[in-house]
Amino acid sequence: MATSEHQTPVNHIVVEATQPYERVIQAFEAQIGREKPEKFMDVVQSSRTPEDFTHGIERLLGSSGFMEFYSIDHGQWFSPYFQPLKAKLYDIGNPLIAQHFLKYSAEAGLHVPIRVEIYENAQGKTCIGYDQPSTLLQQSAVTQEEFVRTATELDQKAAHLVQKAAIAQAG
Repeated sequence: MATSEHQTPVNHIVVEATQPYERVIQAFEAQIGREKPEKFMDVVQSSRTPEDFTHGIERLLGSSGFMEFYSIDHGQWFSPYFQPLKAKLYDIGNPLIAQHFLKYSAEAGLHVPIRVEIYENAQGKTCIGYDQPSTLLQQSAVTQEEFVRTATELDQKAAHLVQKAAIAQAG
């Protein structure tokens, strides 16, 4: 058994919103496809061609080009037992983008979909935090132009989504 370990710098981005927590959540969720996870599996299982898959996924995406795979409201489980907390974590992504990473490195699947957390900080400000996808994907050590370019495009898509949510603009 071999084990390897390396450190790669990750850009952690936090955007302070201009709107209250609830409005930011609404604006964020309005921009992402929020179908149940079963819908994604329906597309996977019913598609017979790459075109079928593409069309099926496109129907699941929100205006941002992302869909929700999973979310957990940390405040919902934490607040009743400990102290009030406003924090919700999302796993969001787009399989049509992820394919550009996974074909070069299965390990890239550790970093897509991406995670975004909307939370209220200690000063009562609503923040949106995430790790910049390209810096996470660097850990895969893939240098192919398509991989690097797509990672940079993913950074831009994530930043655009977060900026719109931070000013509470729906898709």
